[in-house]
Amino acid sequence: MSMSKKKRKRLNARSSNADIRRKAKNREERKVKEELPLMIFSFKDFQYNNQIPPGQTYEEWQEKELLAYMLTKFGYICNMNRIEAEQQKYIKVYSNFPPNSEFTNPFPDVENLQWAVIMNIKGQKPRVAGHVIGHVFYVVFLDMEHQFYPSSR
Repeated sequence: MSMSKKKRKRLNARSSNADIRRKAKNREERKVKEELPLMIFSFKDFQYNNQIPPGQTYEEWQEKELLAYMLTKFGYICNMNRIEAEQQKYIKVYSNFPPNSEFTNPFPDVENLQWAVIMNIKGQKPRVAGHVIGHVFYVVFLDMEHQFYPSSR
């Protein structure tokens, strides 16, 4: 009798191993959420000589010790995807060019540009204004005095 118990245990072990192998081969892999691309910056639309003032040059930001802070902020943002950068309030996206801006829209014929700012560069006022397409932030203006989208305060 003890022999038959051993045999049954072996048969049960074999069948359960086969069940496990069969399930493993037919198992559907869990789909991992696709990673979003990290943010990058482009300076191709920067207004070098236009609209200064109200905007500033890189040299002016260097003199006011803002340029290094801006580049440091860009470094942080480049390690995030767009959703993370917006959720952590590094980037604020507007739907259109601000109507009460001290700046003039350099691309009035381009529809559906999502204008945005990078906020809090060494204080509350300094901002980098531009537009976002996908995961690319196109720097257009340096705004030391918060005149791109002035608040009503």
